[in-house]
Amino acid sequence: MTNLPKLDFLYFNPELTEENYMDKREIYYDKVGWDERHFEDYAETCSFEELIYLMIYIYKDKYPREKFYGIISLDSEDQNLTSYTNKKGRVISENKYIFSNFFREEVIGMTTQFHNEEYPDEETIEKYWSSEYYMQHLFLEFNQEVPIHIIDKALEGKEYTKTEKDNILLYEVKDSPIASLEVNKNSIKLNINEDKAIFYISIY
Repeated sequence: MTNLPKLDFLYFNPELTEENYMDKREIYYDKVGWDERHFEDYAETCSFEELIYLMIYIYKDKYPREKFYGIISLDSEDQNLTSYTNKKGRVISENKYIFSNFFREEVIGMTTQFHNEEYPDEETIEKYWSSEYYMQHLFLEFNQEVPIHIIDKALEGKEYTKTEKDNILLYEVKDSPIASLEVNKNSIKLNINEDKAIFYISIY
């Protein structure tokens, strides 16, 4: 795809300082705010094939900010899957989000799952931030068939294997934030390589 919007904003992360804690929103929007808006416009109006390409491409080489699913839908219900306190005093939780009311007519279902770590008070004071989180997987279901050739095109430059079992086409990707893609006739599940996940400062 040659008409992609600028994507640098997906990987922009202000330095963790007390000053930036107060000004993070201004820092972000001064540098990359317009790029985010162009990205949203593109994702809402591009073709179905371009949407599939974008979904995979932005995760291929570096773990991005979680902006993609927010332009598909803003309405979700969450389910807590597990919650506990680890030896460092952090509250660890995994949560599933089930979305509805989609902006793209091709999308009929979407879920995400996130790993979240809430810092204890002492660590919050030290780091200036209170938590960190990353997505574990993203699942999208469509009212039309997934274009397999677009997945191959989006993964160009990466080493991967492709196997089929029980009507699931499994892509396993090496040296990528994408651990694997589970592709059915009308759905894609993108699984994150958690070793490649990046903690981004929350802007909002």
